[in-house]
Amino acid sequence: MSTRSSRDSQPFLDQDPPPWAVRALASILLLLFAAGAVAVFVVQVPETVTASFVLEPVRGADPVRVLHRGTVAEVRGAEAQAVAKDAVLFVLASEEVGDRVSERQTVSARLSGGRGRLTNERSRFDNQQRADEQEQRRLEQRLATLDRQAQIKEQQRALLQEVATRKQREFEAGVVSWLDANRPKLEVDQLEGEIEALRAESADAKNALARLTFEIASSRAAFAETERGIAEDLAADKTRKDVLDRDVRRDGNAMTIAAPCSGTVVKLHIRQPGAVVDENDLLAEIVCDGEPLQAELMLPERGMALVRLGQPVKLLYDAFPYERYGVQYATLRWLSPASTVGASGSEFRGFADLDAATVGVRGLERAVLPGMTGRAAIVVGRRSLASYAIEPVRQLRESLSSGPPAAVRPEQSSSRVSP
Repeated sequence: MSTRSSRDSQPFLDQDPPPWAVRALASILLLLFAAGAVAVFVVQVPETVTASFVLEPVRGADPVRVLHRGTVAEVRGAEAQAVAKDAVLFVLASEEVGDRVSERQTVSARLSGGRGRLTNERSRFDNQQRADEQEQRRLEQRLATLDRQAQIKEQQRALLQEVATRKQREFEAGVVSWLDANRPKLEVDQLEGEIEALRAESADAKNALARLTFEIASSRAAFAETERGIAEDLAADKTRKDVLDRDVRRDGNAMTIAAPCSGTVVKLHIRQPGAVVDENDLLAEIVCDGEPLQAELMLPERGMALVRLGQPVKLLYDAFPYERYGVQYATLRWLSPASTVGASGSEFRGFADLDAATVGVRGLERAVLPGMTGRAAIVVGRRSLASYAIEPVRQLRESLSSGPPAAVRPEQSSSRVSP
């Protein structure tokens, strides 16, 4: 009986821990406290200014504008749609398009007629030039022939003159009769007449050759002027036709408006058919493929005192959550000198250059696209944890501190001035 009672009186577990465990636990807590105290003053954490951002092209979006006044008959594009170059985005119905079609046909006819006229004028000029050159060669040959004939006649006249002189001497000596003595003189006079006729004909040939030379020069100048005038008309008509050819026409008075490049439609200004547009109105905006992007930041006014150009920027994309795909980085490049009124008050615009244009998703590189949004954190410095802990105390002390010293009253200031 006594043995059972002694077993029941012994405790099942000892309620008090051993002394060594208490000492060890206390040491661990003290060490943790000391490490935490040191970390508060030693560990530096980044100080950031947060802002919203949106990606946009560095050069901006390419506008798609209408060239003529009319009514939008069809809208074939959509926002965020990837389009190829020359893809039809809008169909415009306009009377001016029909007028331009007729004008284009007229200009095309003028171009064709002008080219034909230039060809005919050049052919006629070439034929006339060949005829003039042949006539010039004929006159030159005729002039050379007359010169040779005149030289021969001169030689004959000289011989006959010698014969006539001898006959005269023989007549004076009584050897020959008067008739025989005067016959060579008659032949000399006849040759002199022929020589004069050859000289006159040679002079006419020279004059004709000079006149032909002047006519050839005048013909060339006239053709050059005609060619210049036709070329100017052709150039003006070709320029006008090139402008008219830019309009892609359909069904006479309908014109299609195409994408200027391959890219993405970021904004549609006309969404439904039936809208009346005027000349040069903006219909849509497209970002071309390969266009470099930048992050447009909307910085709060309270963070502008610490923000500087060249500071790193952390980009947290909404499309690529940083918890899964990591944080992307950029560099602040530009800050607006003036604020704008935004949804949350005064804001300052800024631009940041992207360090990478892709994000790794499951082993694949996905390109970031214009219009993507998210939150940006600009790293403006590093601070210890202690500075964050005492920040409320510092603000409270500054708010409770006395204001600037009161202004000195006039009578007090005058009393301080020595007489």
